Amino acid sequence: MINQIQHFLQQNTRLTSAEILDISGSFTTVAIKRNQVLEEEGKVCKHLYFVNKGCLRLYQIDKKGNDITGYFALEDSFITALTSFITQKPSRDFLTANEPAELEVISRQAFIDLTEKYSEFKKLYDKTIEYAFIHAQMRIYSFLGMEGIDKLKWVMEHEPKLLTRISSKAVASYLGMTNSTLSKLKAKL
Repeated sequence: MINQIQHFLQQNTRLTSAEILDISGSFTTVAIKRNQVLEEEGKVCKHLYFVNKGCLRLYQIDKKGNDITGYFALEDSFITALTSFITQKPSRDFLTANEPAELEVISRQAFIDLTEKYSEFKKLYDKTIEYAFIHAQMRIYSFLGMEGIDKLKWVMEHEPKLLTRISSKAVASYLGMTNSTLSKLKAKL
């Protein structure tokens, strides 16, 4: 029986069945609880996560103690505290479970070994990084000049699942506004 990460690799790469089995065998399946912390500020990130089920949230806490959400990962997506994962310097991010989740986890070293062993897996990583960069850049540039209502419309168009799966407080943090402002904007639509 094929598991979720195997199916994902099958659909998104040209890896052989044997290569997919080798790669997926390097991941460990873990179940985590809502609000469980996977990576935290000040620690070096040593793992990459694939979401089978649930939702993870990557965020920072500003000097005033406010959450600033950078990214949500839903099913069939990879996530990590990327800057720390790449540089191996202490993270500025927290990575937590926004809801109960089932994940596939791989160590940084095992991941690097697999990208060196399988060029198709490295291509998938490169595509994932490129998509994340483009998405972040779109979001930043779009949000810089947007009014709150337009930010909400952007999320409705580009990431509609967030509004049904994620708490208003977390979505507001992602949009760079307060929860009460988000509630008022939702009422206008």
